[in-house]
Amino acid sequence: MSDIVQIKDWRTSAATAAAYEKLLGAIGTEDFGTTVRDSIMSLTAGARRIYLFEATSREDSSLQYFFGEPGLVELFPAYRKWYLPLDPVCDAYRAAPACTDVAMLRVRPSDIDSPGFRRRIFDNPGIIERVSVIQRGVDAWRVMNVARHASDGKFSDDEISSLISLACLVLPMLPLNRERRLAPMPLSVPQIEERFAKQYDCLTARERQVCARAAVGMTVEATALDLGIAKTSVLTYRQRAYQRLGVTSPIELCTLVTH
Repeated sequence: MSDIVQIKDWRTSAATAAAYEKLLGAIGTEDFGTTVRDSIMSLTAGARRIYLFEATSREDSSLQYFFGEPGLVELFPAYRKWYLPLDPVCDAYRAAPACTDVAMLRVRPSDIDSPGFRRRIFDNPGIIERVSVIQRGVDAWRVMNVARHASDGKFSDDEISSLISLACLVLPMLPLNRERRLAPMPLSVPQIEERFAKQYDCLTARERQVCARAAVGMTVEATALDLGIAKTSVLTYRQRAYQRLGVTSPIELCTLVTH
């Protein structure tokens, strides 16, 4: 029988606090998953597999990140088709029924009733233990799975505490990370300059340069440094452009070329 425990109290150590700063900076980027992985590796003696995912039901889940041995991805179709409904992690959802509830699950090969599931997902790859931390969000459960190879031994109590603390920082970030990843990439300054050139031929080249930098939020001082001109010149070019375009602020300016 796998162990499912509700987490009522958790504490952030100095090590997890340091990881938190890095995670904040990685939200919405390609580095988010690897930052979580590196944090796990620094807080434990190692991990063979790591998964971050959101689930709305026992059958419905979306993977945000995974890490594991070569060939792991080849197991995914069989897992989704045959083994996902049998995974004890789905049973742990019941231990986190309300928003912000947190539960922890420890699974060993002997806890898996299905011989095929146990053999393919645990025994053959040498997985000796898997720890899952589950947090209930507004519309989904968020999960961090960490599996340990037999060569590394089972997780210690201190490692479990560290994984819980880290997960309680990571899991609330998953929806924001997903949303930012799906959001359109912001336009670069050269791209905005090009749009001004195509759509507003009334602007001079220098006015387009100033407008593009204002549109992305650069200050007058930063624009002057970037273009190698005086601040007064930046103000003059910007004022002329505003008059020609009929706008009064950088927000209005940005709207002209991003909608």
